[in-house]
Amino acid sequence: MYDIVTTIETLPNELLITLFEYISGHDLYNAFLNLNSRFNSIITVVKNLHFTLEEDWDSKESIIPFFASHISKLIIKHDEPIDFSLYPNIRSLKLCMPTGNQCNAIEPCLLSNLEHLCISNLYFSDNSEQLCRLIFSTSFSRLQTCQIDKLTLNDDHRYSSFSLRQLTISPSAWKSNMYKQIFDACPNLTNLQIIRLQNISFKLPSNLTCSHTSVRHLYIHFHSIGNEGYNHIDWLLSNLANLQSFTLIIDENETKMKFPFDLFANLLTEHVPYLTDFNAKIPINNVLFKPLHRLFSHIKVRKSQSQDSKMYLLISSEI
Repeated sequence: MYDIVTTIETLPNELLITLFEYISGHDLYNAFLNLNSRFNSIITVVKNLHFTLEEDWDSKESIIPFFASHISKLIIKHDEPIDFSLYPNIRSLKLCMPTGNQCNAIEPCLLSNLEHLCISNLYFSDNSEQLCRLIFSTSFSRLQTCQIDKLTLNDDHRYSSFSLRQLTISPSAWKSNMYKQIFDACPNLTNLQIIRLQNISFKLPSNLTCSHTSVRHLYIHFHSIGNEGYNHIDWLLSNLANLQSFTLIIDENETKMKFPFDLFANLLTEHVPYLTDFNAKIPINNVLFKPLHRLFSHIKVRKSQSQDSKMYLLISSEI
């Protein structure tokens, strides 16, 4: 009986097309283009390539025109101008060093298939107002998920997006009516993630009410916690009555405030009765803790790996 040696040339075209979708466009170009006529023809029908434009992107200029219409996921890691008309089939776009030029180049007429957008740099300059008008509108009719670290919403503009389902914001500045603008603009939003990695004022007016009935998943990551942050969480929970999943991550306790677990448990009971999934990482000053809520079923105390060896309480509803 003879062993059968399988090489890549023996694989059927359908399998090669699937495999090629997991290879970066740059590697695909270098490894398989012009290898033979069969591989050339297979490459021309691959439609879901992912491509990363690095800062040394000039060396890849010859690759981009060939693969441009095949790219569905594009990550841009430079701050040079970009011509999105070369990429008509992009469904996922991430800008790692966003500039005003790049943000303003994101237009619905060029990226009509866009489903996922990530503007991931907390410190990029204030160039998001035009982009926010498009994100929170019907212009990107397929846009489902968006992460934008600098949200610029104008009080005089009416925003509306029926397609947006997941929104991640890392505000470097906070306006008291920002939640109202987001909730009013996105009636079908189901997943909200708030990441506050700076000590900015997070105050909300005591009389502000703008409930949202579609949000099912809430993720909060705060750099530090204090009375203002706790009140912020209280307000959010009180306006998201249909919440089913909640994750709370707190890095620091700079004010040495003792986290009010008993009051927090009451908030969960009172405001979010449909909650079934809960996870938390909260800094503590001592290890004494009682399971005060039905979802505090799995509790651990962990030391951080840093030199200060902070203590964290890990709480989960999953056993």
